[in-house]
Amino acid sequence: MLIDEIDKAPRDFPNDLLYELDKMEFTVTETQTDISASKKLQPIVFITSNSERRLPEPFLRRCVYHHIRFDDRIVEKAVQAHKDEFGDLSPEFIKLAVKRFQAVRERNLRKQPATGELLVWLRVLALTIDVHHEQLKEDLSKLHHIGVLLKDHQDIEELIGR
Repeated sequence: MLIDEIDKAPRDFPNDLLYELDKMEFTVTETQTDISASKKLQPIVFITSNSERRLPEPFLRRCVYHHIRFDDRIVEKAVQAHKDEFGDLSPEFIKLAVKRFQAVRERNLRKQPATGELLVWLRVLALTIDVHHEQLKEDLSKLHHIGVLLKDHQDIEELIGR
């Protein structure tokens, strides 16, 4: 089972989750349907967090923690795995776009773009512009579709120099 971005859930959610997993049953409130399973069928639960909020200690004690550090090799693998989604973008253009993405990440931003934003940005670039290397060689303030990479208006203003 995957619970994505648990730190954005209501404050009581982690403790409620522990309770439900211990009982191995829960009720779907909307349909009043009871769901239950044998305690022998303990699920494996993967939980992601952006560390935006501290999770309760009793909950954390029951977790195995693994931090995935942002790494250029992971970015390269992700781009390679999705290359068929980038239309007619040349390998050279993609390489240059990744460099521009990395340059954006080096800026002092409130919310740095992640690999997911890079992949979407490449898809948008493939769909929306007549691709020329010159469009990425310009300074960062002139990057096309910057709102795909940056999700904070102050970061966008910081980058484009307003």
